Amino acid sequence: MENDSNKQLAHQTPLFQAVYKLYVAWHIRCETIPKKDRFTIGQKTESLLLEVLTLVVTAYHTKEPSLKKETLSRANTSLECAKITIRLAKDVKALEQRWYVDYEGRLQEIGKMMGGWMRQTQNSPFK
Repeated sequence: MENDSNKQLAHQTPLFQAVYKLYVAWHIRCETIPKKDRFTIGQKTESLLLEVLTLVVTAYHTKEPSLKKETLSRANTSLECAKITIRLAKDVKALEQRWYVDYEGRLQEIGKMMGGWMRQTQNSPFK
């Protein structure tokens, strides 16, 4: 990682940091989710957010444009699924409305950042 010293690292990007912070917040919140939902919807959401993190890092380090686009598309799909599981957690009363509103706002911001990166990748042969 040191050989790219003048380049930002994947974990320093705003997108990675936003997903990372959301994962940490969700992980902490999972402690309060009812047991019957914690090991289903709670863990599924954690897995999806971890997948987004992994794919963001993978896309960051992928040089080949078509592979980068494919990786970002997969990350976006996992993000959409996380949105659904978090909404579902609220709807089955496993997650309080106030936490849902917080997470939904974060997910919207992450989605905007991801969409911007996807558009940039679409329009540029170098990104």
